[in-house]
Amino acid sequence: MSREYLKSAVTFGFFLIVISVTMAKLHGGYLADDNSPAPQPSVVSHGDGPLGISAHLVQDKIFFGGDGTVSLALTMSADVAAVSEDDGVSQHVDMVVVLDQSGSMSGQKIEYARQAILDLLSGLSSQDRFALIGYADRVWCYADLNYATDTNRLRLQNLIRQLAPGGNTNLGGGLQEGINTLLTADRIGNVEKVILISDGLANRGIVDPESLGNMASLAIEKEFAISTVGVGEDFNEQLMTAIADRGAGNYYYLANPQSFAAIFQQEFQHAKTVAARAMEISIPLPDGVSLLYASGYPVSVSGNRAVVHPGDLLAGQTRKLFLTLQFPTSSEITYRLQGLAIRYLHQGNPYTATFPTPFQIACVNNPDEVVASIVHEEWEQKVLQEDFNALREKVALELKKGKKQEALQQIDSYYQQQNLLNAEIGSAKVSVHLDEELNELRDIVEQTFTGSVQQVEMQQKSNAKSLQYEGYKERRAQK
Repeated sequence: MSREYLKSAVTFGFFLIVISVTMAKLHGGYLADDNSPAPQPSVVSHGDGPLGISAHLVQDKIFFGGDGTVSLALTMSADVAAVSEDDGVSQHVDMVVVLDQSGSMSGQKIEYARQAILDLLSGLSSQDRFALIGYADRVWCYADLNYATDTNRLRLQNLIRQLAPGGNTNLGGGLQEGINTLLTADRIGNVEKVILISDGLANRGIVDPESLGNMASLAIEKEFAISTVGVGEDFNEQLMTAIADRGAGNYYYLANPQSFAAIFQQEFQHAKTVAARAMEISIPLPDGVSLLYASGYPVSVSGNRAVVHPGDLLAGQTRKLFLTLQFPTSSEITYRLQGLAIRYLHQGNPYTATFPTPFQIACVNNPDEVVASIVHEEWEQKVLQEDFNALREKVALELKKGKKQEALQQIDSYYQQQNLLNAEIGSAKVSVHLDEELNELRDIVEQTFTGSVQQVEMQQKSNAKSLQYEGYKERRAQK
């Protein structure tokens, strides 16, 4: 491979940084000088919280005159014992279900939804609380947030069996009522969750996606979570994903309404086993530096910091997220990044994890040095988790728009870039991935646009939603 060709690849930003964390207090800072960084050690911070947050700097050089992109791989884990009843502490749940009752929910959808809610109720303890909201043209509060006692359970069961569909989709009204129902109740320390269900497009009340996302973002401020469930092929998956992301919850795609019960049970069990909630990753942004991507999560910027809310971490769970920053490359200097922190709640108590050792990134004029600084295993995982699933989401959008050639071009461009660098790194896993998984992705694109006009229309919807959902889950390490 020619040095010029490799230089082109590096310029496009094939650069990684991985950091490591554990507990302490937030502090920040930034320095730049013209010295190359020393080899980066693993970093372990202080603290007595239940999370283990660790990794190391896997690449410490970017190319002079390149795009300056740097990825931070952040690994967070919680031991199974982080949530245990052995010490007499049990987590209880406040669950608000917001159900789409528009006309398109008729038939099996409403039948399975009713049964799933009944099954959920049967699993609640008398210390859990439950509320039920319905929406169509109007919004109905069927049950305020109350304890799941035998008396309340019986009343709710009779009510749920009578739920019927009809009308349009006032999704925004239902979401707002669900949030209000949770926040106007006494807060007793339970893990609080709203589950929003929809099978169609918002066409009544508030329909603007940005406004609906802003509504959901109240969950972060008030320290609860909003999860969303899209049913069938006619809802807006980008909107439902955005509401879940802005609401620090999870998004689910149900092609078949028979899966309602499994999703409700999964959300309930997740709420019972949360080790860290209201998680916030705070990233320092020195002058000229920006955070481009955060494993698909929304990024907000305030002053010289970027903030990401990655949802919850469950007991026994490990998640690795990739944060992609961009540094200036107009001078051969070394950047020192210090002050990245993670804040979260564990059983109602606040904790902060920080990085006491600065992470150093050198801008150099030799592409060989840049490539040599890559830790192969970390680059390999970034390709398979972050890059490929970002590609899936891009291809899904092109399928949704009916743009076959653009979808294939996205795949070809991805192949060329990753294959170019892998010729230097030599990852067998990436080689297999570029051969097998990309061929599967091409086959999906081809199949989407094969058949009658009606078949193609349905295949566009279903394949776009399936691809987007797989990319969403795996990019955010929610498998």
